Amino acid sequence: MESIKKFTIIIFAGVLFSGSTQLSSANESFVKKIRVKGNTLIDPGLLEDHFDLGNGLKMNPHIMDLAARELRYFYRYHGHPDVDSHTILKKKNRTLTIKVDEQREYQYGGARAELAVYNLDWNFNMKTTEKQKEEAIRKLVKGYKKVKLNHEVVNSYLIKNQRARIEEIQAKEKKAMRENIALAVKDFKERNLASEKEQAQKLAEMRKRAQAAASKKEMEEKETKIMEFGEITPFERSAF
Repeated sequence: MESIKKFTIIIFAGVLFSGSTQLSSANESFVKKIRVKGNTLIDPGLLEDHFDLGNGLKMNPHIMDLAARELRYFYRYHGHPDVDSHTILKKKNRTLTIKVDEQREYQYGGARAELAVYNLDWNFNMKTTEKQKEEAIRKLVKGYKKVKLNHEVVNSYLIKNQRARIEEIQAKEKKAMRENIALAVKDFKERNLASEKEQAQKLAEMRKRAQAAASKKEMEEKETKIMEFGEITPFERSAF
């Protein structure tokens, strides 16, 4: 345990040294404490000792990510590999909080197996030895892993079918939309064609009327004018 703690401190110091040359001081905060939130599987005292910062440490995103990974390694060392974690930095309190998600451990991991074995031993006073308990826990975890795999396969199958169904529905909706657009375009073209045809007919009728009027006027100009009674002819006018 002490070697793991020393290894963690060495890594923190190494990353701090290398990261300080890459990140500006504006992105760093001085942290005096690392607090783990959501832990129920490991003795809190062990976590406090493991993440003791001493006089403090300059914290940047690289070290925050390292702290979260180190916590996952610590859980794995204690037999809980299905634990996730992420960090929250509170600059005002100079505290880095690492939030732990133990849900998968209680669903498929050693935490669920330990509860099952110890509750069985306590409820029925079986008085099993620690070796027997460890063996039972190991077998249960192995079984949980198979259940987890089955759940993942089933979920993958359901998600795949659901995605295929959604894609089918979307394809039908797109097809219907394209058909509606095609009908709307066809109707628009037909209405435009009818309007253009009507307009062309009106123009033809107007042209016919104009041509008829021009022809009538031309014929009237060519007709000889009939002399009315008492009108002086040009011959008579020239005699005077």
